[in-house]
Amino acid sequence: MAFFPFMIQLDDKKCLIAGGGKVAYRKVKMMLSFGAFVNVTAPDICKEIIELDREEERLSLEKRKILPDDIDDKDVVIMATNDSLVNKEIAMLCKERRILVNVVDVKEDCGFYFPAVIKQGDVVISVSTGGNSPLLASRIKKDIQENIRDDYGKIADEMGKVRESVINSEQNESDRKEIFEKMIDKKLEDNVIRIGTRGSKLALIQTDMVIDKLKMTHPEYKYEKVILSTRGDKQTNVPITSFGGKAVFVEEFEKALTDGKIDIAVHSAKDMPNPCKDGLLIAGTLERACPQDVLIYPKGKKISRDDSLVIGTGSLRRRCQIRELFPNAICKDLRGNIGTRIDKLKSGKYDAIILAAAGLERQELTEDNELEYRYLSVDDMIPAAGQAIIAIETKEGTTAQSIVSDISDKKAEKNLMIERAVLTRLNAGCHEPVGVFSEIEDNNLSIRLITDSAEGIVRKDVQGSLEDWEKLVEELTEDVNKFTTN
Repeated sequence: MAFFPFMIQLDDKKCLIAGGGKVAYRKVKMMLSFGAFVNVTAPDICKEIIELDREEERLSLEKRKILPDDIDDKDVVIMATNDSLVNKEIAMLCKERRILVNVVDVKEDCGFYFPAVIKQGDVVISVSTGGNSPLLASRIKKDIQENIRDDYGKIADEMGKVRESVINSEQNESDRKEIFEKMIDKKLEDNVIRIGTRGSKLALIQTDMVIDKLKMTHPEYKYEKVILSTRGDKQTNVPITSFGGKAVFVEEFEKALTDGKIDIAVHSAKDMPNPCKDGLLIAGTLERACPQDVLIYPKGKKISRDDSLVIGTGSLRRRCQIRELFPNAICKDLRGNIGTRIDKLKSGKYDAIILAAAGLERQELTEDNELEYRYLSVDDMIPAAGQAIIAIETKEGTTAQSIVSDISDKKAEKNLMIERAVLTRLNAGCHEPVGVFSEIEDNNLSIRLITDSAEGIVRKDVQGSLEDWEKLVEELTEDVNKFTTN
C-alpha cells in the first residue's frame, strides 16, 4: 500500500493524539512544528509532553481515557495508546466520519502515514516507505540531509517575497518562468563555492582540510571540488626547471580563477609563483605544519657527512644545502608524488631522498619498517618560502575572498607574507636556489635566508620586532642581488 504524498496545511487545524508515551511525544512535536493545535488525551502522560505543555500555547492535556466523542470537530486523529482494540475502534469511527487518522505501527488502519521529514522553513522533503519500514525511511532521510544544501528554505522565502510582483508585472507565463529560472539559478550558483585542486592524494587531503574549516565557519555554503590537471602533473619525466619551474603547478588554477570556473584554488604555498596573477591574491592560509625537510634512506644504512651518496631531489634550494651537509653527495632529479618517490628510493635508484615533513605527515607516511626518517633542522636545511603552509588563492573583492579570510591562520599568513617579500626583494622566481624561513614568537621576528651564487653559498639571518618586519626584510636582503646556480 503506497501512500500518496499530499501536502496539507496544518495551521489552526485541530489534532487529537490518544496516548501519552514517547511515541506520542514525537507525534506531538511534529504536529506542533507545522502549526496544529494539539490535544493529548491519555490516563498517563510522560514528563516530556508535560514539560512541552508549559512552553506551547497550542498544546492541551487531558489525563483520562479516550472516548468516541473526543474525535468530534477534530481534523486529524493519531492513535498511540497501548490498547490495540481501542486504537482500531477509534480509527474505524474516524474513517466513517472522514477524519484523517493514523494508528501508530498499524499500517492497515491508517488513513495517512507519517513520513520522515526534512524541514527548512517552508521547504519540506518527506520520505515514506508506506509504513513498511520507518527505520529505512529514517536512514534515507539522513542520506538526503547529508547531501543537500541547507539554504533551500531561505531561497524559497526570498522567492516567495518576489513571486507576486513578478506575476503582476509579467502577464506572459513563459516570460515569468524564464525570470524565475534565472533568479533560482543565480541564487543556487551564489551558494556554491567551487574549489580547484590537483588530483593527487596530498592535494585532495589539503583541500579537504580547507573545506572542513570553511564548513565550520560558513556552513551556509556548499563546497564543490574541481580537479584540475597541471603541466607539472602531465610532464613527470623531466625536471620542472626545464619547462617553467614552480609555476607549472599553478598557472591552470590562476586561469580557472580568472575565467570564473573556480572560486578558490588550494596550493602548497611553496609551489606558488610570486606574485599572484593580476586580480588574484592569497586570501588566507591554514596553520603552518612542520616546516622541516626529511632525509629518508633505507633502514640500517649508515649515512655520514663524508659518504659518497646519490640523493634524490628536484629542488635547487635543497641541492645547495646538501653540498654543505654531504660534500661528496651527487644529487639526481626526483619527480612524482610522495608515494612514487619513496618507491624509487626502495628500488635502489637513490641512496637517500629528501621530502617535506608536512606532506609526509599529512599523508601519514612517516613510519615504514624499511626506512629511516631523519628530520633536518631549519638551520641545516632552510625551508622554501611558504613550506608547510596551505595557501588559498581567490579573486580580489569576491565572496570567496571574504570567507577564506575568516578561516585564515594569521600567524601563518604573516610568515608567508614576510617570506614572499624576501623573494620579491631578491627578484627570485622559480629557478633560483633560495630558502627563507620566518618565525614569529609573540612580537619577535627572526628570518633566515640561504641562496647560492657564483661566489658560493650565502647564509644570512636577522632578528627584531615584528612591527619592523619590512626593515628586517630590507636588512636581510641588503647587498644580496639576483642569484644564479653554480
